[in-house]
Amino acid sequence: MRKVIIITLTIFALSSSLSQAQIIPIIGGSILLDKAGKEVRDSIDAAREAGLALLDRANEVGRQRLDQIDAILKNTVGGLLGQTEESALKVLAQAKKDIDAVRESIFSDLKSVIWQAECAGKRFVLSDLQEALGGLGSILNTHQIRLSPPISIVEQRAWYCRLWWWCDDPNIIEIKEPFGDTYILVRDRMETFISSQNIQETTPAHRIVGTYEYLSAFALKTSCFYPGSSDAWNRESIKYREMAHKWRQVVNIAIE
Repeated sequence: MRKVIIITLTIFALSSSLSQAQIIPIIGGSILLDKAGKEVRDSIDAAREAGLALLDRANEVGRQRLDQIDAILKNTVGGLLGQTEESALKVLAQAKKDIDAVRESIFSDLKSVIWQAECAGKRFVLSDLQEALGGLGSILNTHQIRLSPPISIVEQRAWYCRLWWWCDDPNIIEIKEPFGDTYILVRDRMETFISSQNIQETTPAHRIVGTYEYLSAFALKTSCFYPGSSDAWNRESIKYREMAHKWRQVVNIAIE
């Protein structure tokens, strides 16, 4: 079995204490190695984004988790040196397992941090909704939320909308219980705002990034309605945070 050419298989770029890692199969790797490298890279990206979210709220804890990711990456580099393809696959599989474990620990850390930072240490009920929304929207007297999205759209209003001023307004969402159902309505509406049929070449890129950040923030506020079972909302928040980060990487953000 041929040896893995580690220099061309793996590139790690680590800056300060923040993991900026990429595992990039280039030459000397099989399809299996390419696949394993991509899986580890994806795990690193997801764990790093969660770690940065934690860093924003708990500096020391976040740095410790990011340092753990860095340590795994360094050990992985050493473990790949001079290995056969079979051995390299095992090293990469273990690295993915270890990084995923750190990511789960980060989510556990985030749960307690967010509970204090976003939820003020209490479970939200609908009477707390305006406090929860902050700049994300406002409560109307009709059990509705008027969203404040970075991107909005203008829809042609039906004739019967003359009877109700809010009719067909895309920025208005009915409040549902449990509140998670309201989040789903908001998420679906916001994703419509940045769908291919509504985004034009002239749409500022920073507003698309802002939409993903808006959804990330809304997911965190939704978690406050679910003490003890907020993992799904925290993960949803990290998912949209990561999407915003990827958009920043591929486009030139300019404020116009």
